[in-house]
Amino acid sequence: MSQVYVVIENGEPYQNVYTSFATAAGAVKEKYAEEIAEAIREMGGYPICSKIDEPENIVTGITYLYVEKEINIYIYRLPILA
Repeated sequence: MSQVYVVIENGEPYQNVYTSFATAAGAVKEKYAEEIAEAIREMGGYPICSKIDEPENIVTGITYLYVEKEINIYIYRLPILA
C-alpha cells in the first residue's frame, strides 16, 4: 500500500505532502536550520532540548518533533486508498 507523510506544525499542515519520512523530517530541519544552529551554538556543542532527530514511529504512524517552545510538529504517515 502506498503512503504519504503530512507535516502538521502547531495545528497547521505544510503545503506539501511527502513520499518518505526522511523527506518530511528534512523539510522541518530545513525550515528551522537557523534556530537549530543557534541552539547548538548557545549550548556550546552540548545536546540541545530539541527533538528534531526522532526516528519514525512505525507503530502508530505519528511522530512528534519539537524544535523550541511553541513549535510543536507532528508527522503523520497516511495510507493512500485507491
